[in-house]
Amino acid sequence: MKKVSLILIGTALSVMTFAQGKYGKTPEDSVACIENLIYKDYMSSDPALALSLWKKAIAVCPSSQLSLYINGVKLYQGMIKNTTDAKLQQAYKDTMYSILDQRIVYFGDKAKVLGIKGQTMLVYSKTETQKIFDVLNESIDLGGEETEAGTLVASMFAVSNLQKEGKKTQADVVEMYEKTSAIASKKQEEVYVEAQKTIQSIAAPFLDCTILVPMAEKNFEANKGNVDWLRRTIKLLRYKKCYEAPIFAKVAEAYFNLEPSAEGAEGMGKLFLSKKEYAKAIDFFNKAVDIAQSNDDKATYNMSIAEAYLYAKNYSSARSYAQKAAGLKSSWGEPYILIGDCYLYSTSSCDDGELGKWGACWAAVDKYQKAKSIDAASAEEANKKIARASASFPPTKDLFFYGKQKGDSYTVGCWINETTTIRVND
Repeated sequence: MKKVSLILIGTALSVMTFAQGKYGKTPEDSVACIENLIYKDYMSSDPALALSLWKKAIAVCPSSQLSLYINGVKLYQGMIKNTTDAKLQQAYKDTMYSILDQRIVYFGDKAKVLGIKGQTMLVYSKTETQKIFDVLNESIDLGGEETEAGTLVASMFAVSNLQKEGKKTQADVVEMYEKTSAIASKKQEEVYVEAQKTIQSIAAPFLDCTILVPMAEKNFEANKGNVDWLRRTIKLLRYKKCYEAPIFAKVAEAYFNLEPSAEGAEGMGKLFLSKKEYAKAIDFFNKAVDIAQSNDDKATYNMSIAEAYLYAKNYSSARSYAQKAAGLKSSWGEPYILIGDCYLYSTSSCDDGELGKWGACWAAVDKYQKAKSIDAASAEEANKKIARASASFPPTKDLFFYGKQKGDSYTVGCWINETTTIRVND
């Protein structure tokens, strides 16, 4: 009875749609199409029957429904899973990719579908690394800023796999990082935010100054008026702290002139810092603080101000801005290392002929210990500085003349004005 009803419905529908050809080339095709589109009812309960009906439907009415192609891929994924025969699996994979190609023919949206195909190949055909990359790269080239998040992430995996095989260079990986990150970073949706994190994670091992600096130098002249390229490049160089490379200052200056921003202002500050023009550097770092949106960024720029004051030997101001940075970003050891440096560099100026010069060393070690206690990433540097400062501690016998001993508290004078603990080097 159900089949008779379907035939009647199909016949009626064929009369209405035959001229359009959506459900087949002839009225008979339309009837056959409608009869076999019921494959969806059996996909869970009887996949073999569903596949048989699906094959007939796609043969007579390939332009009837987009779901034909979506479900066709699902059917063949199930068949791949349910067989251990390598030859059959390969045949099913080839058919699955062919279904996606046919989907483009009948329903267009090539950029999106190539992205789906590339992601599918990344799962089912891992060894076809070059083909996977080519498909995904074409998808991004066609889709541009509308490229789906999954395609962006898959492209990073694809180029990374090729680099591991020696078919792509580190620079190629970074170029794909720039390409994918530029798209993901402009999107606010959560899926793109997560994609950006994954892209960053994949690219991290390849992002170092030995790769980034030559890339920036090579591409600067052609892109010095391209604000998008300048923005991406300054962020990359800043991310890996490639501040000492002359190209950093050039990119920063070009970017700031086109689009005043926190990153550009920081770059200008680094430029003047390298020229030992500390007042100008501090002025630009302050601009970066004012423009920055997040506390983490504000903390970074305050640290830059602290460094400029440190280089200018204005240790009191350096400490003040390092403290601001620490207040904006918790569990960050770098500000305390900088404060420790300020104290250590003050041993001469704090020498009062008694314990003052050692007091500055003791106070410095307090800060280095603080740094490593709150931030594991700072531990290695802090330990080196502790060892260096400890070498200047007095021997026990020298404390005798001042009526002091190891473990006593001591208030450091001069500009430091902090209480510390007396230590010795024996």
